[in-house]
Amino acid sequence: RGLRARQIWQTGVIHIAEFGKLKFVRVAIDTFSSVIIATAHTGESAKDVVRHWQRAFSVAGVPSQTKTDNGPAYPSHKVNSF
Repeated sequence: RGLRARQIWQTGVIHIAEFGKLKFVRVAIDTFSSVIIATAHTGESAKDVVRHWQRAFSVAGVPSQTKTDNGPAYPSHKVNSF
């Protein structure tokens, strides 16, 4: 748990079949304030992670640290260079 806002964000992806083509929902949670930011995507690729983080960072600011579920997109070069 973070000791201040934007210190630690927990991120992951949830599959919601009822959303159809946009069934991959990426979620970021600020562990201090419990602010939740969710975006729907068509896939689980690195570009989807970057798009989600761009939207989340523009709304809530850039966190000091992110914790992920270690899904296949997170260790990619594209995500790490972002």
